[in-house]
Amino acid sequence: MQALQVSNPALEGYRVLQQLWLIFFNPRYNNFIGPEPKCSGTYGDENRFNVWSAAVAGQAVMDGARIYPQEMGPLVDPTVKALYQYKNHGLKGYSVSNNRDGDIYYDDDAQVQFAFINAYEVTQNKEYLDASRELTLYLLGGWNNDPSAKTKGGILWHRDKPYLSAISNTETALACLRTAKFIPNEKDFFVGSAAKIMDWVLENLLDKEDNLIVDGVGKDQDISQRNGMKWTYNTGTALNAAALLYEHTGDEKWAKVAHDLAAAAVDRNRSIFCRDYGEMERRYYRDPSYFIQLLFEGFADYLLVFGDKAPPQIAEAIKLETARHLLFFRKYLFDPTDGLYFQMFEAYKISPDHHKLYCEEFGDSKGFEANNEERAASGDGPLEQKPLVKTLIGTASAARIWFQAARILPQGA
Repeated sequence: MQALQVSNPALEGYRVLQQLWLIFFNPRYNNFIGPEPKCSGTYGDENRFNVWSAAVAGQAVMDGARIYPQEMGPLVDPTVKALYQYKNHGLKGYSVSNNRDGDIYYDDDAQVQFAFINAYEVTQNKEYLDASRELTLYLLGGWNNDPSAKTKGGILWHRDKPYLSAISNTETALACLRTAKFIPNEKDFFVGSAAKIMDWVLENLLDKEDNLIVDGVGKDQDISQRNGMKWTYNTGTALNAAALLYEHTGDEKWAKVAHDLAAAAVDRNRSIFCRDYGEMERRYYRDPSYFIQLLFEGFADYLLVFGDKAPPQIAEAIKLETARHLLFFRKYLFDPTDGLYFQMFEAYKISPDHHKLYCEEFGDSKGFEANNEERAASGDGPLEQKPLVKTLIGTASAARIWFQAARILPQGA
């Protein structure tokens, strides 16, 4: 792996985004449509993608338009209009499907908001800012005010489900902070809302033993019953929100939170790394790319906010982990047959060929087991015999990994 080099991450992000648009955006529907065979994240006979997939694609488009405005700028408005197709106009939220029903997840909608606010940033089109503000207010309406709840407060995961997820909270905080940047007369409201949410996260979902964020808790449960699973994106978005809270307020409390979360996120003894190997150089993040892209964005924003104020050992560790994972991503998840990327960093689950390549460096302690997200979502027969496919969310996340890495390591790894 050390012999492999990756230069110009931004250009690789551009190349992947260009492929994404050609393969997944269908002008007939003015939206993202899956090709055959059917892949995960699609629904209906038309193979439309769910709003989460479309939102991550939207963020990738905005990343690209920021760096390559002439080439990718024309994709901004079609992308925003595609996301509008999921809007439930009565509720002001965005549904999982274009049925526009009440099946609405607050974390999905936060990622739609990210696409909208970034679209405004790169175009200054006030329509996008208005859409972003409206959606941010909808997200804040997800606050748990149930007087009978065992766990009070927190943003719900879904409007009809009792779970209080870390990701719905940290992403709503981020939506508030990104909106505050562009609406000065409402800055105090949005920053204050973000601080309230993040205080709830730190009180209820921070594991004080390792400074990682756990997944969530039901509002009808107490904290002792919380879901202790630790994903990269929960800590990554919390890090991002803490850094932006410090940027907005100058409060050293948020600087300490950000430094602690960043240090935990690059510690290979922490459970967000695959710790099945004793050798530290064999430990990598184990999550799919659509989680890791948000961790990379958290790293990039952290370094942007703190600059020389970031503890040097943390800043260097972030650059090292970013470089290591770019090399891993390119070697194990890149598909030369179409120039796209698979999405599971547990690369031994992609195909027998990937398993063989993986074993050459990591040994054969892990057997091959096909992951359904890398296989066709239709057809009969055993999973491992179904064809390999690429997804919109995986392709968009690949572009975002490269674009965010370019902010950390502009010269590559």
